[in-house]
Amino acid sequence: MNRLFKSAAMACVAAFGLGVAPAMAEYPEKPVEMVVPYAPGGSTDVLARKFAQYAEKYLGKPMVVVNKPGAGGQLGFTAISTAKADGYTIGWINSGIITNAITRPDVKFSVDTYDMVANLVTDPGVLSVTGDSGINTLEEFIAAAKKEKLTVSHEGVGGDDFLAVLQLEQAAGIELNKVAFNGDAEAKAALLGGHINAIEGNVSEQVEMASEGGLKPLVVWSKKTAADMPDVPTGAALGYNILSAASRGIAGPKGMEPEALEKLREVATKVANDPEFIEDLKKLNMPMDVMIGDEYLTFMKEQDKAYRDLWEKNPWM
Repeated sequence: MNRLFKSAAMACVAAFGLGVAPAMAEYPEKPVEMVVPYAPGGSTDVLARKFAQYAEKYLGKPMVVVNKPGAGGQLGFTAISTAKADGYTIGWINSGIITNAITRPDVKFSVDTYDMVANLVTDPGVLSVTGDSGINTLEEFIAAAKKEKLTVSHEGVGGDDFLAVLQLEQAAGIELNKVAFNGDAEAKAALLGGHINAIEGNVSEQVEMASEGGLKPLVVWSKKTAADMPDVPTGAALGYNILSAASRGIAGPKGMEPEALEKLREVATKVANDPEFIEDLKKLNMPMDVMIGDEYLTFMKEQDKAYRDLWEKNPWM
């Protein structure tokens, strides 16, 4: 009996040795670290924590938010781009990965150093005047700007609103007086006080005042009509190839494990379709704009090309 038992045991060992391998563990085996390139409490951080809350039930493991602020997002962007590509470190990106790569060629990230998971929020740029300005369309605004130099607000050189104004100047052949303000509230006060002629900002910042008649939006810098401003024409519809938006999406380092990338995209899709998540983002005044995988990559590459073309003709720094 002992000999028979030994023979059977040796046969089993031999079988495993000939290629019968144990099954691989299914991703994820542990919590996923989600990098936020900004300090706690900001809009990206709020969105990240809300997403993590819902993602856990679809992922099966927690998503742990790790804030890595500094250098206008560069520290966090770098941490995501250079992480191990096993699916356990992902993070939030925006157009900063594009503008920083253009103005700072020494940074270790660009559109091409990430695998795109999903975009969740896009807040399109919008150019507005006061409700009683007498200007009713973008073409009327351009015509007025050709007669006299108009003043337009933005929130900082290199930001999405600043670059939208720069692109408009180039496309329309006008020159505007671009003035930076510390936030949307300050810019609105200056506009209503007659100190500037127009404000360039984002839809979420202007929709309430526009609905009340205090602001008159002239154009939304998007290919798609803004859900919160359905009657405002897009730049594309008016013949202007200008894209400007504050987008917030999730990416991982280039070359991620296919199983992990597929799972993360699946989780993002499920979260984005969760009715409670959708309602939470409405309460947070965050316009959902879901783009998964390649669609998100195409969107980012379009922005990258537009900003690089702009930089070549009119460097902003």
